Amino acid sequence: MSVLHRAGLEGASLLRVYTLAGDKVGRVSLAEALVHAARERGLRGATVLPGLAGFGRHGLDVALSVLVYRPERQPLVVELVDEPERLKRFVDEDVARLDRWGRLATLERLRLHAYHATPEPG
Repeated sequence: MSVLHRAGLEGASLLRVYTLAGDKVGRVSLAEALVHAARERGLRGATVLPGLAGFGRHGLDVALSVLVYRPERQPLVVELVDEPERLKRFVDEDVARLDRWGRLATLERLRLHAYHATPEPG
């Protein structure tokens, strides 16, 4: 049995949600709310990646310009890994509920090359 099979990651997919640091759900960022929701659902993994600049249908988002630092405009990418069906359900239920800005979400199949899982203590 392969390491990937034992880790439950064969056939995994990657969900990316593109947000801004200023996108808030209550008092927390949308990115943080998505990570908490993913953990509550038991998804396999989540990471938030900061960006320096980006653009899309909402225009140009730049956190650092020559004169002014605007932290609320910093692009953030939330990456979530799990089975495609679980990620689609997460988009339909949690992302749709939390994301009132209609941010871009992409889903792609992963080709995993290595995964060295270490058992959690306890």
